Amino acid sequence: MAGRPRRKKPWPPAQRLALSVRFIGGESTGSYIRRLADANGIPDQEFWPMFGTPLRKGGIPDDPRYRDGYLNAAALDRLAVMAGRSIGELQSALPNLRTKRLLAAAGGPAWDWPWNTRGCFLVRMCEVCARIKGTAWDSYLAADATWQVCAAHGRWLDNRREPGTTAIALSAVPEVADAHRLRVLLERRLGAGGRAMFADAYAIASCWWNIPVFNAPVWRTRRRALGSAGRDELRVAPLVFYPEAVHLAYRLAARERQRQRRTLTEEADRAWLENVGALLKEWGIPVTEGLAVVEEWMVRHPPVCPAPAGRAGLEERVTDAKRPARGRYRRLSLHAPHTGPVTGADATFSDRSCLHWRLGDLITTQLQPAPRGWSLGGRA
Repeated sequence: MAGRPRRKKPWPPAQRLALSVRFIGGESTGSYIRRLADANGIPDQEFWPMFGTPLRKGGIPDDPRYRDGYLNAAALDRLAVMAGRSIGELQSALPNLRTKRLLAAAGGPAWDWPWNTRGCFLVRMCEVCARIKGTAWDSYLAADATWQVCAAHGRWLDNRREPGTTAIALSAVPEVADAHRLRVLLERRLGAGGRAMFADAYAIASCWWNIPVFNAPVWRTRRRALGSAGRDELRVAPLVFYPEAVHLAYRLAARERQRQRRTLTEEADRAWLENVGALLKEWGIPVTEGLAVVEEWMVRHPPVCPAPAGRAGLEERVTDAKRPARGRYRRLSLHAPHTGPVTGADATFSDRSCLHWRLGDLITTQLQPAPRGWSLGGRA
């Protein structure tokens, strides 16, 4: 990357623009700034240089449908003044303005449109939300996956940009919207650990999808219910297995809670696996083969040695003392194998999961079921 060209004259104080625009939660920076510029009748090529200098020589704003713009701290300060918003408001509404995603460029205000969108995907916003916000439908969200759910209006959103491609209405598959509410509840209660468990469940469901004989019959039913949208298998895959992924996430979280408390015995582990097998049978997924995928996850989350006598009770009392009086549900901590450098709130699903399966990948290695015999220090 070329160094930012030096500006000979100091920057004049930023001035607030005549018109501001309403926030769209989770919007990309480029999409928001384009709306702000349009509202004030300023072309993009003139607007961006008003609050910063491009890091790349001759840099120009790009199309927010395909890439996003990033600012350094000084440029964010100027944008806040121009937009009539506080820095906190901007960072709360626009994920790519959060402190960890700001450009490291020191000195004067600067911006860039890198080829890499830094772990986010640009998803077209819900058309109903767009109308309510009084903006164009081609506004974009900075999402952690190639899809999002608009729970308010029952829409499945994704990053398809072909002419005529719209969001998918969930009215024909209400269980998907119901599952999304359950997922939000899980992640709100458990925090980062809940997000990791859903990422793992999503990876497991992706593996089941990748192998046709593992597909649940209800997935074909949902595809048919979606009509013409269901013909694009890869596009609708996350939608059709979403309910099962969410229910599986709850099961994974329950076991992970026991594991972190060091109360996961061999007997409890076998019972848990049998219960998951019963769930697969209910869904119509081949139990033995489907459980082999789950057992791969278990290998990465082995039981750990119990705490010394009296220690567990002490840990429980310390946790209870730190827990807010109104907090009925404890957060689920991130423990190995979810302790890498890119497993936090800003990570994508792929980064959060400890499993390597991705939707649409060919399975090139044979799944090896975990041994049935477990020791409390790991596999027997």
